[in-house]
Amino acid sequence: MKFQPESLRVYLVIGSQNVDDNPAEVVRIVQEACAAGVTAVQYREKDHSKLNQAQTVALGQQIRSITEAAGVPLYVDDDLPLALAIGADGIHVGQGDTPVTEIHAVAPNLLIGLSVHDLDELANSKADLAVVDYLGVGPVYTTTTKEKAKAAILPAGVASVAAKTDLPIVAIGGIQTGNVVTLAGSPIAGVAVISAITASADIAQSVQILMGEEK
Repeated sequence: MKFQPESLRVYLVIGSQNVDDNPAEVVRIVQEACAAGVTAVQYREKDHSKLNQAQTVALGQQIRSITEAAGVPLYVDDDLPLALAIGADGIHVGQGDTPVTEIHAVAPNLLIGLSVHDLDELANSKADLAVVDYLGVGPVYTTTTKEKAKAAILPAGVASVAAKTDLPIVAIGGIQTGNVVTLAGSPIAGVAVISAITASADIAQSVQILMGEEK
C-alpha cells in the first residue's frame, strides 16, 4: 500500500488492554470505527496485555480483515513479526523501539511511522527519516492510556516539530472530542486517539467531531 498523508486524519490506536482485556470488544470497536470513517488503525498490544502470542495473532488477523475490507491501512506497534504474520500495511515505532533502518531492511514495503516528542528527538532521528513515512508527535495533552508517557507538549510543541520537518504529522496524546478543536489550523495531517473512540458511547459521532465535521 502506498502511503497517503490523508490516511492520518483520524487514526485509531487500540489493543485489548484498552477495553478491559476483551478481544471481542476490540473487534466491535474497529468495525464501528471503520464504518464511521476512521482513516487508519494501529494494533497495539502493550502495557500489560494479557493475550498470549497465538491470541495476539488471531486478534490481529480479525482486525486485518476489517481494515482490509474498509480500505483502511493497518499498522502494528513495534512488533515486526506480528506485522508480517497478519499482513499489516505498516509498523509504528517509538524512540528506543526497533530501529526503523532494521525494519526497512527486512520489510522494505512496510509503511513506517516514528514517534517524536520534541525537537531534540527529531534531530536525533535525522538518520532514520529517509525511510519514515510519517511522524507521531506528542503527547499533546496529558494521557492516561499509555504507560510512562512523556510530558505534554501542547499544540505549540507539535507546531514547533512540524516547522522543522516535511514529513506528515499525526498529533497524539490526550486528544479528545472536547479538545481536538485546539488543534484546528495546526500543521498536522490528523489526530491519533485511543479513549476518544474506545470509550465513546457514540463512535460515529466521535469520529465526526475528530474530523471536524460534526454539524
